[in-house]
Amino acid sequence: MYRLSSPQYGNRHDWQLEPGTYVIGRVPPADLMVNDATVSRRHAQLDIAANGKIRLTDLASLNGTLVNDRKITGSVDVKVGDAITFGTVGFLISSSETAIPKPEVAVTDGVESHTSMSSLPIDEALQPLALKDYTNPRIFKAISDMAKMLILPQSADEMFSESLALLQDIVHAERAAVFLAREGSETLTLVTFRLSDQKGSDSFTISRSIVREVLDKKMAVLFSDLISDERFAKQESIVVSGIRSAMAVPLINEQKVLGILYTDTADPWQRFNEESLKITATFGNILAAKIINQGLLKERQEKEALESELRIASQIQEELMPKVLPVVPGYAFHAFQMQCKMVGGDLYDAALLRDGRVLILLADVSGKGMGAALLASNILSAFRMLRGNTDFDVAEATTRVNAQLHASSRSGDFATAFLALLDANNHTLTYVNAGHNSPLLVRNDGTIEYIEATGMPIGVFDGVGWESRTIALAAGDRLLVFTDGIPEAINVTEDFYSDERLEKFTVDHRAEPPDIFATALIADVSNFVGDAPRSDDITLILLQREL
Repeated sequence: MYRLSSPQYGNRHDWQLEPGTYVIGRVPPADLMVNDATVSRRHAQLDIAANGKIRLTDLASLNGTLVNDRKITGSVDVKVGDAITFGTVGFLISSSETAIPKPEVAVTDGVESHTSMSSLPIDEALQPLALKDYTNPRIFKAISDMAKMLILPQSADEMFSESLALLQDIVHAERAAVFLAREGSETLTLVTFRLSDQKGSDSFTISRSIVREVLDKKMAVLFSDLISDERFAKQESIVVSGIRSAMAVPLINEQKVLGILYTDTADPWQRFNEESLKITATFGNILAAKIINQGLLKERQEKEALESELRIASQIQEELMPKVLPVVPGYAFHAFQMQCKMVGGDLYDAALLRDGRVLILLADVSGKGMGAALLASNILSAFRMLRGNTDFDVAEATTRVNAQLHASSRSGDFATAFLALLDANNHTLTYVNAGHNSPLLVRNDGTIEYIEATGMPIGVFDGVGWESRTIALAAGDRLLVFTDGIPEAINVTEDFYSDERLEKFTVDHRAEPPDIFATALIADVSNFVGDAPRSDDITLILLQREL
């Protein structure tokens, strides 16, 4: 007499077999019925001869028959000790005298206690599945469908729902859930769960002990029979839900635990096994990759949205700068700006006032990026509102803009600025230098004068004033106003372009027209910087009295 038993189902599928012919199938008139969706109606036939010879025949089953993990076609001889799998349900052939294995006993501090728990390091749980799993059409299809999700544009809800549905179908879990770990915290957040019977529910509980087993050790954990496990048998979450068997695997990416994939069942005849655990770990591995992809997709979408906003902001900022510079007989003007980022904190302006004077403005706002760009736009707008006054005065305008900037901006926001009025009739320039780099006044004979600061940067303190000064411009004189992006440009050896190099270049190229001079200067700075990343915006205005 022989015995055909399933460790997966315990006493539910445990038969003593006399010599004879037995049909294994899912429904009557099968002699040995295996109630599992992966088993065909007439799956296989077992012939036991009087002399003890055993012959197994696959009856063209849909999901196949395996002997010791090898798929069979037609008939093969089997013997005591062989493992036979019908669909996904495993059986063992033994002699009828073979003793039923006793429950596993774990010894802790000298006290014996029954435990249903087994665990695998996640790396071991992710080892390749057995051949019978890969050759099982249902498992192969489910894993393939999961893998396809890596490239599908799905929402997180769709991804989780479809993944849990596939897993439940394969391992016969009644409940499945995904918990994600909060960044920088050990707290888990339930993001989705699914019930096989599709009944509505607004809650899902999981034993804290199970969570600790998974998170503390990063182990894939299997509980074949929670009710028989002394650690869980009295826990309210286990007793109330009637859970009999459960699995939990960590969702890991580069040793970082993203969360937990959990499944369980209350079916008293259903027992998860190590094969189920490995399948769940495989699903969890794919799901972790998808979660990372979702995060990267979200990050990329947010980045693209930000870049789009920055492009719009850059276009708006560019539109604010004057496209056409004033045309004044006997004088030439040129302006240039190159931003370090999509938006910047440099600004310039040049306008012909109603009384015939020409206003030029160049400023450099503290900081970088969008905040600096917004502050620069506010400063530019404030000066433009004032320049319509018939009695426009550079010192008074600077004081008023300073008061507005100090009242409406954050502490620490400020700007250096150079503001000047050209009187082309008298050939004079009246200016205020609010803490800005000293513009270079290159005389026709090549001598340099520095237009020093006449007060502090704007926005630092309220209630302060600025002194205006006036200089005369002779034929051939040139004024170069610039931001510190030029002298403080850094090359790969971390050397500065420097004020000295700028001064020499300005003197050596003083005979060139303003536009050609500006192009040559920027080229010289770029050649100096080389492959080093640009660290600051570059803005300049050239004013020259022609000969």
